Amino acid sequence: MAFVQPTSLEVTGTVGSVSVTGTVVVSVTGVSAEAITPPNGSAFTADGTAQLSTAQAKFGPSSLLLDGTDDFVTSDENIDLSSGDFTVDMWIRPTSVTGYKGLWQSGTSSRLDVYLIGNQVQGVVGGSTTLFLSSTRISANVWTMISVEREGNVHRLYINGALEASSSTGNRPDAGVFSVGKNGFGDFNGYIDELRLSSVARYEGTSFTEPTEDYAVDSDTTALLHFDGANGSTDIVNETEGGVTVRLGQTIDVTGFEITGSVGTVSVVAEANVLPLGVVATVAAGTVRIIGWTIIDDDQTANWSQINDSQSPGWSTIGDSQTPDWSQINDSQSPSWSTIDDSQTPDWQEVA
Repeated sequence: MAFVQPTSLEVTGTVGSVSVTGTVVVSVTGVSAEAITPPNGSAFTADGTAQLSTAQAKFGPSSLLLDGTDDFVTSDENIDLSSGDFTVDMWIRPTSVTGYKGLWQSGTSSRLDVYLIGNQVQGVVGGSTTLFLSSTRISANVWTMISVEREGNVHRLYINGALEASSSTGNRPDAGVFSVGKNGFGDFNGYIDELRLSSVARYEGTSFTEPTEDYAVDSDTTALLHFDGANGSTDIVNETEGGVTVRLGQTIDVTGFEITGSVGTVSVVAEANVLPLGVVATVAAGTVRIIGWTIIDDDQTANWSQINDSQSPGWSTIGDSQTPDWSQINDSQSPSWSTIDDSQTPDWQEVA
């Protein structure tokens, strides 16, 4: 059995296809870790002339720019808000606050609409049931956080983290696409940033602390649109599309992990220490590059590979930077060097 302890491991390839025969204890520190598996989110498409703009942003380099005339963003698949709890968070910066300005809507024949009516926020479900109408007034050209949640039959509206209004009704939208900036009476004009759709009621109380940075995906995130990208881009990215998010700066400890196959496609980022104990490698290492020391024989306590147990000291060095640097051939020699070229003084034999 070999004991291998590489330090500052540097390898390339794809995480997920490491193969080692045996029972392995692996501790990896300071690399991408903690995979979060939210619902596999829908793709979103920009309609009309909806586009990203670097002129304004709440977080990140850009936001969504809509001109108020048939500009909006829609999910490619239905997002069903008809059954469980939900929360929709978004930041808006309207260019004007007159008339109807759609914030978001969900459903098909029976919709849930949230929009500006003048400078107030209104929510209506099924085209007739009013959920709320804010008393707080929204200002033009100012970033304002709008959050709507449903917990059971209770609907709540929060403006900048403060509970503005709530109501209870069993009326709900049917399953349909989720649209950003759209309303049947008038579409939004201005900027929208950092829209998050969640499958839970996140707040429930009278207030919450507004975020000071963009959101991270968690297991309750249905859709997360940062609206980040190049100026004029129509590429709308839903961070939950694909279903797995990896967070940084975590530590993973895996104990008793047994896999088989070939080593050679590990990908570790930065200065990670990997400590496999009692590993029996059955195939070639491939393209793995290890910077550090390798102990071949468990009985050795220094950094050498012993050629003959009867030799003392009897070691061979791997790199020419080590002194002394010889390979003992016969244990009757004390010490004994194998001279390859008489012109060399002293005489090294470079192994690697």
